[in-house]
Amino acid sequence: MSRAPFVVEEGAVEVESGEDRGVIWRTLTSADRTPTAELTSGVCEIAPGCELALHRHPPLELYYFLEGTGVVTLGSSDHAVQAGTTISIPGDTPHRIRNTGPATLKLFYVFPTASFSEVEYTNL
Repeated sequence: MSRAPFVVEEGAVEVESGEDRGVIWRTLTSADRTPTAELTSGVCEIAPGCELALHRHPPLELYYFLEGTGVVTLGSSDHAVQAGTTISIPGDTPHRIRNTGPATLKLFYVFPTASFSEVEYTNL
């Protein structure tokens, strides 16, 4: 199916949040919101001293860090991250993100799914 090009401005997208204190995100592309079919993407911000709790989900996820510093746990291994770091997370890998720096930790995320609603999180 052919899709028309489109543009999404981050500032125009509604801020979302969940149970994790200090964590917000904006879903930029998702089939239930934009004319996309194969990728879901967005940006996530984690306040200093906060974290996205340990979880997993079936699809692969890719992170690209835009600002700040932190630690990503993949299984039982910790990995320092900063602006410019990319992390590929295979499906069902337990992972979390902790902001260890003095400023907001911001990242761009991508799932190879049509819609964010297809990503079933399991908190650990």
